[in-house]
Amino acid sequence: MKKQITNVCMAVMLGVSAWSTATTVQAASFSTLQPYVTDYKIGFTNGNALVTKPVYDEFTREFQYLIVTKAGKKGILEAKTGKEVTPTTWDSVEIPGGKNIAIVQKGGWFQYLDLSTRKLSTVKFAGAHSYFLSPAHETVIVMGGQTSMVLDSSGKVLIPPFAGKLSVVGLVPQGQTENQDAIPLRYIAAVNGKQLTLYDGVTLKPRFSLAKTELILNEGGPNTAYLKVRSGGKEGLVDVDGKYVLEPKYNALYTWANGYFQVVGPKGVGLWKDGKMLAEPQYSEVGMEFTKPDMYTTAVGDTMTYHSATAGTSTTMKKGAQYLRDGYVLGQDPKTGMYGVIQVGGKTVIPFTYPNVEGPPAARLLVRSDGKKGILPGYGLPMKEPDFWFDQVTTLGSYSMLAIKDGTKIGLYSDSKGLLLPPQENTVIRYDEKLGRVLVTGPDGKTNHYNELGIVGELNTEKVQPLTDRLATSGSLGNGAVIIDRETNQPISKKYQAVYIENNSKQVVGLDAGIADLYTPEGKLLTTDIKVPNGNSGNDAPPLMMIEVAGAFYTIGEKAGSSLGGLALTKLENEQLQPISDFVYRSFASKMVNGKNLLILGRTDGTMDIWAQEGNQVVQKLSSVSGIDSPEGQNNVFIKNNSGWDVYSTDLGRLTTGNYLSLKPHPASNGKQGAIVYQDEKTGLYGFMTVEGKPLTVPKYGVIRPTNEVFPQYWPSEEKRPPFLFTTNQQFGYLDENGQELFTTAFLTKKPAITYRPLNLQGFTSYTDLIRQNPLELIEFDKPYSWPVGGSSEQKFFANLALYLNLPKEAGKKGVLAELVSKGILKADADRAGMNDDDLFALLYFMATGKTSQALNTAQLWEWAQKRGLVIERGGHNYYQTMDLYAEHYQRFFQELTRSLSGKKAVKAKVLSLGNLSFAQQQMLTPMIMVNGKAWNELMLPLPEEEWRKAANGLIAQYNKQVAGLLGAYLAH
Repeated sequence: MKKQITNVCMAVMLGVSAWSTATTVQAASFSTLQPYVTDYKIGFTNGNALVTKPVYDEFTREFQYLIVTKAGKKGILEAKTGKEVTPTTWDSVEIPGGKNIAIVQKGGWFQYLDLSTRKLSTVKFAGAHSYFLSPAHETVIVMGGQTSMVLDSSGKVLIPPFAGKLSVVGLVPQGQTENQDAIPLRYIAAVNGKQLTLYDGVTLKPRFSLAKTELILNEGGPNTAYLKVRSGGKEGLVDVDGKYVLEPKYNALYTWANGYFQVVGPKGVGLWKDGKMLAEPQYSEVGMEFTKPDMYTTAVGDTMTYHSATAGTSTTMKKGAQYLRDGYVLGQDPKTGMYGVIQVGGKTVIPFTYPNVEGPPAARLLVRSDGKKGILPGYGLPMKEPDFWFDQVTTLGSYSMLAIKDGTKIGLYSDSKGLLLPPQENTVIRYDEKLGRVLVTGPDGKTNHYNELGIVGELNTEKVQPLTDRLATSGSLGNGAVIIDRETNQPISKKYQAVYIENNSKQVVGLDAGIADLYTPEGKLLTTDIKVPNGNSGNDAPPLMMIEVAGAFYTIGEKAGSSLGGLALTKLENEQLQPISDFVYRSFASKMVNGKNLLILGRTDGTMDIWAQEGNQVVQKLSSVSGIDSPEGQNNVFIKNNSGWDVYSTDLGRLTTGNYLSLKPHPASNGKQGAIVYQDEKTGLYGFMTVEGKPLTVPKYGVIRPTNEVFPQYWPSEEKRPPFLFTTNQQFGYLDENGQELFTTAFLTKKPAITYRPLNLQGFTSYTDLIRQNPLELIEFDKPYSWPVGGSSEQKFFANLALYLNLPKEAGKKGVLAELVSKGILKADADRAGMNDDDLFALLYFMATGKTSQALNTAQLWEWAQKRGLVIERGGHNYYQTMDLYAEHYQRFFQELTRSLSGKKAVKAKVLSLGNLSFAQQQMLTPMIMVNGKAWNELMLPLPEEEWRKAANGLIAQYNKQVAGLLGAYLAH
């Protein structure tokens, strides 16, 4: 057998240069053929031999067959043997249901191929489609054209060939056309020159035949219970039993929602539904309301009549009437021209006595003859004539809240609740953006705050809420809160912006701008010498983090009154918050690994210290690491230091000493042990290790990847695939879970042809994408700005702002905000804890114009930012749960910085070199490389490192020659 395999390989390799001398290795037999790659062409192997030559460009697995593509043409192979079922001569191939029939196409003609007999249909068809017909016929194949037929995926002929056309039609049961969830039943309609025949979707027996009748397809139209047909040049409707429910005597019929049909006759249009002609075809227009199936309309001249199909009533108004909701229509009396509201099928709700209407968008307003206005009730409110009148209306924050003014009286209206406050004298109403509430100051001088559901409370009225058995909080909206002793009813704290109970430790938290105080449930202040930063943990986390380890709680703190800003890891113990580290940190996070909490403390230089449980204490286990990863399904941790990545236990014991360039886990499957693919630091090559860090192979592979990532084509679960594939400079092969080679063959036998796409702004989209996402990758500024990689994006954002403002990089958030206020860029605000969008836009306006935005109101500033392309569209609860506000600030700050420095010596294009090419730069360049005429990002597997370096160096040389022009074109654009 070995001699035979060697001969096979030698035959394949004859005439090959020194590029490869690899031969196939007999190491395992595959139950089904597996793909291999040589010179970026695909062949198939059974593990013992190369069953096919590497001549295919792509393939798909269709159950027991392989559909292969060669030079744009498709063919079929048996998946187990590689035998050719049909050569690669077809434009398209489909195997519906994966059974015995393939649909093949060449040019404009289709044929079907019986895969069991290899016989091709002699008849050619103009089209071919597969359908789910019914549970009895899950896959049927309709071959159509001048000759048509139906067969199933096993090859059984269901409707023999005949001269005519076939269509699959879906019809809902009668009476279900208003049910949007009704599932249509499928039938097959056959039409020849003599008759229309409808076949049942289950029995495939004819339900009826109609002579001299043709079918009009309802392609993409609303659900219907009837077939639209044409007979004698006229159109009608037929039910599934072949009975005419609408005789074919109309010029045209159109299928509408809710069972309606528009009927077109010689005198006009009408409406038909459920066996009844609701409106004879004599009108200029007809219509229906999707949300109100009972209602339809007819129009004659300049009038529109609204009808109730069930009540048989109607009301006529002038054209231009507006459907409101729940059957209510606002319109004009055709005789008087006055406005009113009717309920179709009911009565007049608001008399037609109003000469005018106004709105929307804020509201629909009726206008009296004296000019006074009244609001038509919105959704959820009873429709009735307005009982209050006013002169003008103003929106408050949104269209749902309105201030109404009647002379010198002012009132408040809610779209969902109606009139909240009748107009009265000496009243001031405004919307407070910060509070998100409407504030109403009444004649008595008191200010109440409202939302659209009604009054919430008096603005400065203290509200007491219990916190613990001993403590409560007393405060008011916009005026802060204090902690009070419930026994003495006396305050024991200063006033905070907010007070709440921390979920984990059950301590009481008082929040200020940037700082939090901690109190015990009994009221003892824990943060006297040490304060806890507020908002240090990210936008989707609580204001402060308290992490429990070994029954104790940990957080971070800073020295009270310190201007240095260094943070220490602190422990809550014996009703004290005590530092257990030096004040050298800038951020705090935790990671749960295998049921244990690891505390991650970030330093100013971007490195991290990792603290973990040891006995009943938390101690520093690792210092100055640059990365940590705890992959899902792994019990260990990957830690990166200056030398590279290594595997550590959850107790942070080092399990490897390889200082690897990368570690990528692959979870266990089929009950077997998982593995880790490691990248050697010296050679950059890959190897296998166990999850405990024990090497299984030496690092000799250029690529190791899961097979289903490279070839994701469907494979039946009962057919085992080799789990991993690899390449070296000269070999392609497969590996098992233990890193044992199962098969190898030649990867490259000749030098690949490398070409490049043109480096112009129009085609080089990866360049424009990267310069928008991270301009520091491609632009050099006059200051050492940095992009956030790990750690707190907030801290790094303010470090960059400090550079921009010519402050020390260590100035921190407080120093930057103070400087922005001193320059007049931001307004002074003692409650400001960071930078929101309004603050950012004020900064960007200053960067763009050199002027402060103090003369602009909020709406004008946002309008400027919108035109400038600086407003980010956000939406959805999930978005706000995971968004990183300061990462978004980064994008917009550098977007404006690049634009504001355009044409100045402070910005220039960065020259690239392969030796220090970043991952992002590499990702930008690789789409421009073509290998053997195929785009780099379309390659199944990357080039070997040496070939990649040659290709990349050639591209980088071209890029550096053109980069100044590219940047200039981008900035001009």
